[in-house]
Amino acid sequence: MYKIITILILLVVLFYMVRRALREWGQPKSEKAIPGKDVMIQDPVCKVYVAAGTAIVQEVGGKNYYFCSEDCARHFARESSR
Repeated sequence: MYKIITILILLVVLFYMVRRALREWGQPKSEKAIPGKDVMIQDPVCKVYVAAGTAIVQEVGGKNYYFCSEDCARHFARESSR
């Protein structure tokens, strides 16, 4: 009887592990790269850390950059276009 219960518990655990792996495998890489709103990200211009939820987001060359202000975003856009 204990063997059956142990096997059932192992099968349930295996099921949830496989299901989680398949969900992560099926997600596009862009969704995995998006940080949570409370994650602190460094501004590439002035090196200040800002929460991703309040940051100014700008896509440059297919990559998202996070800025503390519009001035930093404009400065980065000017520098990257050179």
